[in-house]
Amino acid sequence: MPLADALSFLPGLMTVPADPAADSAALTRLAEWCGRYSPWTAPDEDNGIKIEITGSAHLWGGEAALVADLARRLSRQGIVHRIAVAGTLGAAWALARHAAADGRPALPAPQDERAALAPLPVEALRLDPLTVQGLRRVGLRRIGELYPMPRDALARRFGDAVARRLDQIFGDLPEPLSPLSETPSRRVRLSFAEPIADPADLARAIERLVEDLTARLAREGVGARRLDLGFHRVDGRVEHIRIGTARPSRDARHLAKLFAAKLDTVDPGLGIEDMILAVFAVEKLPPEQTEFVSGHSKTAAHDIAALLDRLGNRLGPDAITRIEPRASHIPERASICVSVERQKNAASPPSPPPMGPRRAERVGVRWGIPERSPTPTSPSRRCATGPSLSPLKGGEGFFHSAGKPPRPVRLFQPPEPVEAQWVLPDDPPFRFTWRRRQHRVLRADGPERIAEEWWTEGGPPDLAKCEADMIRDYYRVEDEEGRRFWLFRAGLAQSDPPPRWFVHGVFA
Repeated sequence: MPLADALSFLPGLMTVPADPAADSAALTRLAEWCGRYSPWTAPDEDNGIKIEITGSAHLWGGEAALVADLARRLSRQGIVHRIAVAGTLGAAWALARHAAADGRPALPAPQDERAALAPLPVEALRLDPLTVQGLRRVGLRRIGELYPMPRDALARRFGDAVARRLDQIFGDLPEPLSPLSETPSRRVRLSFAEPIADPADLARAIERLVEDLTARLAREGVGARRLDLGFHRVDGRVEHIRIGTARPSRDARHLAKLFAAKLDTVDPGLGIEDMILAVFAVEKLPPEQTEFVSGHSKTAAHDIAALLDRLGNRLGPDAITRIEPRASHIPERASICVSVERQKNAASPPSPPPMGPRRAERVGVRWGIPERSPTPTSPSRRCATGPSLSPLKGGEGFFHSAGKPPRPVRLFQPPEPVEAQWVLPDDPPFRFTWRRRQHRVLRADGPERIAEEWWTEGGPPDLAKCEADMIRDYYRVEDEEGRRFWLFRAGLAQSDPPPRWFVHGVFA
């Protein structure tokens, strides 16, 4: 009724402004708390929670025992509730809202569900108000009165909604439940007779959970990659610790240390009554040979993985990255940084950009490097600045499989502009200024022309219409102090506006 009418009946009525956003957040937290009974939980409209307990009810001693435990815990939190258990979501919704009461759950046997639904009003079918009004107008007020009605007659008069809801409530039409969060592949649970809050007790509980989980992973021959540890507090809140590993792991000691390192982020409140350790990603992990002398199974890969795990869980999973090669001729696109936690899918690896024709990116290259030569040779002619560079040694550069000239170990992203002077169109600069410092070039090799990857743009190029910056001429140059730079000229030598020079990298 309107608030003014309600106040006339009860002048001392306490009113509070509605806060739908806070109500929705509280319902979501309650649905997350119900994850102690099943990982398949989700809010149901604005005043309910649906839980898929198939396969988990026996862990509580049956459906009745599970409902009793849920009701006891909700009452302890001061939450008025109605609970129903049925074979379908539609039947559970109808029984919870129109048959159950506080302290009296609806638990019909599977063979009795049809009879239990018959006396309920047609509103229990989750129909819109107009359809409900139409059904009542023709005298159909109970669900049982729709049982003998022909479905085609109901569809002609009221549309497909009534028949669809009837099929869903009896399981003839599937109605899947979308869980609140990602469903774990494996999980272990530990309950306490009395709530605990001491960090030492929580650390011991973590060790026990991890040992139970790793024993199961060892039997299955897999290792965990992503894990979540939930702390269910007595006040209904759930605290989480999430970790990831750089490689599959079932080392109980290592995983327990990762969780313990984040234990100070958990607020136990009045106490923790349940802890649930869930695994969301696993990979195959075959047995490994241990060392005979030391008795340890640690290898260099294990040590690096453990270090990455500690750094990633302390700094965040995106703070630690690795470099992956990419199929691209453009230097800055030849590699990409990805998170070390990203799970590799060997069945469907990411498709690299399409490669162009052989040496398509090296139009006008004059390096003259033979395919079988392990070191670069001089260019086809001497440049005006002096002799060419000697072959690089000591890891100053590396060869690509296609026989490209050496690339610097360090690239600048983006390339840094320089002021350069040169004589002939294809000659390297004899002097350039970078970071307010002038460098005089003594030796140089080049040019190596790298053009834009036109085959990825959807058609053959029209070189006469290419933008100047799409063509780069790269040079390896050495200054008076012996430092070597990787310079490039963006644009054609005789273009208008004039080309620009950049330093793209330095050799070690």
